[in-house]
Amino acid sequence: MNNPYLFIFTGTSGSGRKTTAHRALQGSGIVHIASFTDRRPRNKERPDGDYRYVTEQQFDSLYHNDFFAEFVRIDHHRYGIGRRDLDQALNSGKSVYIILNREGAERIRNLYGERAVRIFIYTDKQTVSERLESKGTSYEIIDNYLSHYTEEVTYRKHCEHIIENIAIERTVEQIKAIVNGYHAAEA
Repeated sequence: MNNPYLFIFTGTSGSGRKTTAHRALQGSGIVHIASFTDRRPRNKERPDGDYRYVTEQQFDSLYHNDFFAEFVRIDHHRYGIGRRDLDQALNSGKSVYIILNREGAERIRNLYGERAVRIFIYTDKQTVSERLESKGTSYEIIDNYLSHYTEEVTYRKHCEHIIENIAIERTVEQIKAIVNGYHAAEA
C-alpha cells in the first residue's frame, strides 16, 4: 500500500468504539496502536491490548522525552499515543488504527492531515448507561461518562465518518465498508 491510513476511532465514552474497532479490523492487517496510560486497568481490560499501562513516573519520563504524538489528561489520568509506534507502522506501508477521545483525535488529525481519518462512534445516553451497567461498571464511572456526553457528541460534525452504534454487527460492517473504501481508492 503506497499511502497507508491512520484510522482514528473516536466518539462518546461507552459507545462501543473499542469493541467495534477491534472486531471490525481483526485479521485485516491494519495495526492497532494502543494508548499509554498511567491509570490502573479496569475490569476485563487487557494490559498491552486495550492500553499500555505505565506508572505515573514512567509516563512523566516518556512525556519529557517527547515520546508522544499526542497526549491528553482525562479526569485524573493521562493517555498518549507513541509517535514512534505510529510512524514505524505508517512508514512501513501499514495502515494503523487508534482509539482516542476528541482532543487526541484532533491533535492526530492536525499532525497527520488527510492521512488521518476520524470515524465517530456514538449511541444515545440511555444506551450508554444500560451497556455500562450490564458490564458491571461502577456508578461513579457511569456518571463520569455521562457527564462528558454532550461535550463529546458535538465533535461528530468535525469527523469524516459518523456511525450510530445501535447494533454491533451492523456497526462492524459499516466500519469495514469505510476502511475498504479507502484502501480500494488506493488500488
